[in-house]
Amino acid sequence: MVTRKITGWGKPTVQVDGNTYTDCVKDSCKLSVEEGSLEELQIEGGEAEDDHKETDRYIIEFDRRVGSVADAQVGHHSDVGDITVTPPRTGAIGVTLLDVSCDITLKGDTKDGLVVHHKYRTKGQHDNEGNPTDIVPFVTSSGTYTAVSSSSSGYSNKNPKTEGWYIKNGTVYIPSRDTTPQSGVTYYKLS
Repeated sequence: MVTRKITGWGKPTVQVDGNTYTDCVKDSCKLSVEEGSLEELQIEGGEAEDDHKETDRYIIEFDRRVGSVADAQVGHHSDVGDITVTPPRTGAIGVTLLDVSCDITLKGDTKDGLVVHHKYRTKGQHDNEGNPTDIVPFVTSSGTYTAVSSSSSGYSNKNPKTEGWYIKNGTVYIPSRDTTPQSGVTYYKLS
């Protein structure tokens, strides 16, 4: 399996599991992909019948400096929800990984003191065509987000994903993946 670094973000805002982190060590936050392995499927007698490729898994890692061991939740944590990384620069590409697990480790050195290393990984979910469904990239914007009125004409027949609508996740607006308007969800347009 090959792991490739895709991008870095300087000092982004990271939202995960109800927490917002603005104290990432500069240039420590990165997105990488762990390529799925390719398996050759064989029929009896050893003849190659087909190939099967495991779905790629996406990984976000970052470090934070902490004052004490009590500030870290060291260990493996399953199903922590979604993680969103928002770069500080307008027009930069941010990303949300859906339904992740994480590993948190603690390290220390004489230069930085205690450092908590966060590593979040997707499960490699995909649609029927093999496209990943657990990563949502977005572009940061300084525009204005305006709520879409649910009482507007034709609202219930709209597709939020193709309309380019957003949903609010904490203080960040991310592109909606809904294909029909969901009850109790406020959608936003960027202007």
